[in-house]
Amino acid sequence: MQNLAPDRVIKRTGTIWRKPVRVRLRHVEAVCEAFRQSYGTPRLGNPKEPLDDLVSIVVSNKTSPVMARVVYMRLKGRFKKWGDVLASPFGALRSILKPAGLSKVKSQQLRGTLRRIKKDFGACNLRGLRGKSEKEIHEYLTSLPGVSDKVAKCVAMYTMGAKVLPVDAHVHRVATRLGWTARKRADQCHEELESLVPPNWRYAFHVGCVLHGRTICRPMRPRCLECCVNHYCAYFNKTRKAS
Repeated sequence: MQNLAPDRVIKRTGTIWRKPVRVRLRHVEAVCEAFRQSYGTPRLGNPKEPLDDLVSIVVSNKTSPVMARVVYMRLKGRFKKWGDVLASPFGALRSILKPAGLSKVKSQQLRGTLRRIKKDFGACNLRGLRGKSEKEIHEYLTSLPGVSDKVAKCVAMYTMGAKVLPVDAHVHRVATRLGWTARKRADQCHEELESLVPPNWRYAFHVGCVLHGRTICRPMRPRCLECCVNHYCAYFNKTRKAS
């Protein structure tokens, strides 16, 4: 039986923490398995190269997945190598990013990130991080301009095989309704949810939450009767009792 207690004290806010350890672990693994059966373990369009993935995630901030993909592919078409971004006018990058929104901020972040990576590794790629510990990877990525915990964990999970759990809006919403956390913001939940979900299940849980959150566990009017995990969902059980 895996010890779910974290290395340091983390305030547990979800109702699931009231369950005995063995029951809690069975509950968590059942949800993760249901997501794996329903959605598989897709990459969700994330590139395989670490820097490609980082750029694509920066582009996707505050825009739709469809528009993010379009803009990312325009970047790839315009710049054959990411180092070419640094040799081009700031306005050229901003013009390409404009349809995705926040073009000035994203342009500044990307150029700052590329300058730093080139300085540290001698070229605009993140292959030098391969083989590093998860802690070292996370610390380096979060030291880059505008790279949050979620972004760093996404890059590490999708491109370096790190057994981490990125928490975005979908993961936060699903976990909250399940009763796994009561924290108000996604960026507050990483440690609590990582202490709950065993490492081997984190990838399946993350991508499952993303797809489940887009289709079933929507922000408004969730389709609870079609949910593959409603048996384990605190939100569903509460609303069913109320009705």
